[in-house]
Amino acid sequence: MSENKTVKYHIPEQGIYVYARTSEGKTEMIILNSTNKEQVLPCQHYNALTRDSKGGTILTSGKKVDFTKNLIIPANQSLIIEFK
Repeated sequence: MSENKTVKYHIPEQGIYVYARTSEGKTEMIILNSTNKEQVLPCQHYNALTRDSKGGTILTSGKKVDFTKNLIIPANQSLIIEFK
């Protein structure tokens, strides 16, 4: 059984950790805000991980995300976004 799994990390900045994982043809981006305040994550910070995807869906809420816009990450929260 051969599975193609990859994980790509982005350099943490201002308490924000971002990485993308791919497994079985699905890609998810995980964003962690380890600070006590809401943060704005510029789209330039994560564009290298999104590749050709223009958007995704937050798994916990079903909310759509536009990868061409900055993301607001609540204090001490994480987001898991599945690519379209």
